[in-house]
Amino acid sequence: QYIELGTPGSKSLTTGWLTRHMQTAGNLPNEIVMPSLAIGDLQPVSLLGSLDTVNMNDPQSFNFDNGPWRWRDAQRTALRDMYEASSSWMHDAGVQAMDAVDIVSLNIGDAYTPANGAVYPDGPFGDQMQVLAQMIKLQLGLQVSTIDFGGWDTHDAQGVGSGGYLSDILGELANGLAAFYLDLDGAGSENYTQRLTVVVQSEFGREVRENGDNGTEHGYGNNLFVLSGNAVGGFHGSWPGLAPDQLVEGSDLAVTTDYRQVLSEILIRRMCNPAIDLVFPTYTGYQPLGVVQGVDLPPGSSGAIFADDFESGSLNAWS
Repeated sequence: QYIELGTPGSKSLTTGWLTRHMQTAGNLPNEIVMPSLAIGDLQPVSLLGSLDTVNMNDPQSFNFDNGPWRWRDAQRTALRDMYEASSSWMHDAGVQAMDAVDIVSLNIGDAYTPANGAVYPDGPFGDQMQVLAQMIKLQLGLQVSTIDFGGWDTHDAQGVGSGGYLSDILGELANGLAAFYLDLDGAGSENYTQRLTVVVQSEFGREVRENGDNGTEHGYGNNLFVLSGNAVGGFHGSWPGLAPDQLVEGSDLAVTTDYRQVLSEILIRRMCNPAIDLVFPTYTGYQPLGVVQGVDLPPGSSGAIFADDFESGSLNAWS
């Protein structure tokens, strides 16, 4: 919850950090059909307070199908008329939902063929990454999306080497990310990887040493993965070491990098939003690590670039 709120040690804010990014990004058009998407049944804390987020598990079932089929067109028309009759937040949200349903249902067919021969792994994570790729290709103005991939609390029977539970779930993660990137790695207007930044983050690490049940207990430090056509490959930050005297309490990898430093760099360099003081209100001392390429706008809300700059074509918005 601290990570997704973007305020470690405080749960007082009523918005998630991704919501605050969307609220402070001055380079976005005023109207976007689908600005944010949560793949799954629940809206995550990072998008807390967002009235624009669409929740979706499967595009095939993202449609208007209540009641007998012969009534559905009339119901759809009646609902749209009702929502368009006023301009309150509820009416606006209803119109946006109707627009999203119409566009998705009209553009998603019965089968999806990934590009470049990409093959998504079997299982919920592979399915969700494929759904996200489909939605990106619809060009609905998608700016941010979230996927929750659980199952990492491996206190016992993690496995050995390339065999066992941990190896299998790591393989599912790696293969899903690889298929997603390959699927979106096109040319020209379909070169989505140049407009894409994926962050893979967990809320806790694992202890360095194996326990008596062939697993690991909750740990302190952890890694964070960034995948993008504009990512700078390699390790970034300070490596704390694994010697006994370098571990926290003799068992945990030490934390050397605030995760908000990485996310702030992505906001500035890839999302063109320098308002990190509003997105991460308790974070100070930002310096880029060089994780991604991009323009270093002056950090802080005073350096924000507003919609008129975007509309004049002087700046690109990155999804």
